[in-house]
Amino acid sequence: MGRVLFWVILIAAIAIAWAVSRRRNSLSNKEREELARLRGELRARKEDRRSGEAMRRCPVCGTYFPEKTGVWRKDVCYCSEECRRRGERS
Repeated sequence: MGRVLFWVILIAAIAIAWAVSRRRNSLSNKEREELARLRGELRARKEDRRSGEAMRRCPVCGTYFPEKTGVWRKDVCYCSEECRRRGERS
């Protein structure tokens, strides 16, 4: 009985996979374009999440910080006022 059940389940799985494959291949060109557009939008969203703001490394303490929050003195960007003062002393 176990062998018969195994073969029935195997044949059912193959039939389902075949039906899904046929459905996927039977999409119209319009449906394929829509799927491609949606995939492109998802990819773009993932890339947007990965790309953040520019980071800088403080020359005094070595920590990384967002460039827009940095403290500029001449052409050097520091992470804080304290590091800016320490950098001017040395």
